[in-house]
Amino acid sequence: MPTIETLAERPEPVAPTIYGSEVLARFEREPDTLVIPVLEDGVPVGLVERSAFLEKMASRLGHALYDARPISNAMDPEPAVVEADVRIETFCDVMLKGGPSALLRGFLITKNGRYHGVGTAASLLQAVNNRQREQNRELAAQAAVLSDTKTLALSAARAKSQFLGIMSHELRTPMNGVLAVAELLRRQPLTETAQAHLQTIVDSSETLLRILQDALDLAKAEAGELELQSAPTPLRALMDDIQAMWEPRASQDGVTLLVGYEGDTELVANIDGVRLKQVFANLVGNALKFARNGVVEARLKAWVEGNQVRMEARVRDDGPGVDMDRVDTLFEPFVHGSGPDGAGLGLSICRQVIERMNGRIWAENNQGRGATFAFDLTAERAFVETEEESNVAALSDLQLQSAPHILIVDDNATNRVVAQALCEMFGCSSELAEDGLEALEMVQKRAFDMVLMDIKMPRMDGVQATQAIRALPGKLGRLPIVALTANADPDDAKHYLSIGMAAVVEKPIKPERLRMAMNAALTSTASSEEDGEAADPEDALRSGRRFA
Repeated sequence: MPTIETLAERPEPVAPTIYGSEVLARFEREPDTLVIPVLEDGVPVGLVERSAFLEKMASRLGHALYDARPISNAMDPEPAVVEADVRIETFCDVMLKGGPSALLRGFLITKNGRYHGVGTAASLLQAVNNRQREQNRELAAQAAVLSDTKTLALSAARAKSQFLGIMSHELRTPMNGVLAVAELLRRQPLTETAQAHLQTIVDSSETLLRILQDALDLAKAEAGELELQSAPTPLRALMDDIQAMWEPRASQDGVTLLVGYEGDTELVANIDGVRLKQVFANLVGNALKFARNGVVEARLKAWVEGNQVRMEARVRDDGPGVDMDRVDTLFEPFVHGSGPDGAGLGLSICRQVIERMNGRIWAENNQGRGATFAFDLTAERAFVETEEESNVAALSDLQLQSAPHILIVDDNATNRVVAQALCEMFGCSSELAEDGLEALEMVQKRAFDMVLMDIKMPRMDGVQATQAIRALPGKLGRLPIVALTANADPDDAKHYLSIGMAAVVEKPIKPERLRMAMNAALTSTASSEEDGEAADPEDALRSGRRFA
């Protein structure tokens, strides 16, 4: 594997005497700058990380404390420092010993003790991915003499997928605290400037989570584990969802977003609608980056041929267009388009999904300005009977039952504080437990209306605690339990529901999703008790109570 030097990015350093207000202004001018090195006579003395610094500035006394004071008061004075000739794999091993969350922090790269550049989590992910691809090619070259080369290659890809899954979980835990506290602050009376800084924190955090999810999806695809779950999907409704999802962002960026659907408004295709939305979301999000104060058009044309539905999707922008010499590589991992594109994973995920659906995806320049990203698909036609509209969508408008008493179970102190604050917001009282064993003891001693249960905990995890509570006699065994977890992919959520949890809420927790899940759990339990029956896990599975 190459040395750390290959990862070096070279943002302009600052002196420790520069004022905090100047650093803040720079972060606002440079939205893609994640870290700023602090040097004294060419020697690194600290590092300013975007998310940590903006969080400090957004605090109640942030500007008073840091605006007119040297950045040395707000920087990390002891960042990770690594010499440029150290091998990447050696550095990763050292960082992981401090826990995967250590990768959230940027690090300084030096040469003979002097500043040489900086590195970030995204650059490490890129290096690991490139190395994995090299190893896969080496394994493939040995296929003639090693009959089990395919097995070895899949094992390596699955190992990477497992590593990224663990890393995603570890990073989601601190990000849950950041996003949840930001959401609580958003509801406070803040100045317009503070609200803008708060929005920057939220945007940066959500960008990191998207990069992590894209990296995890890409690893699953390479390991052959990216599963598609086809289901009847109304195509007109899918495009309405895309418009609702991106209209606020387009308005914020000064972009006119035109979303259109051409075809039978009742047409339904048997396709993985979640993954199809993911493709549209990546393409629309990418287009918005290049169409500042311009126009983005997303359209889907669909028609029936026999028992098949043919689909043509087009996402156009009026930006600078794409470099035609590089158009064939745009859909490779970690390849950027004509401007910043996160970690360069979004288009690669789009290709993986569309090709798994036996479709075709490509990019081309428009006549005049801008580019078009397009894909064609064919799927079986589906027919659905008209049913009464579900009441789940209306749950967010309901109030929680009168002053429910909640037990919050989480081994992470920040997560407990966040969950408790959200419960207070919903008018609930609450108590805290640090693991499943303590929770099991508490529910037998005091009365609770619901348990909010983390999954990964020491001594007794959330799954074991749920199974133990379900084994208790009488009403105690029917106590509604809602999972709060970073492990909330469909298979995990299905397992949690199957053991008796009432709903699953993915971290980072968003208040409305938690409130909907709590309402669903309380409503289901109340209905079951009125009927004189225990809540049925199969009913939870059928209703798919996953609030992600």
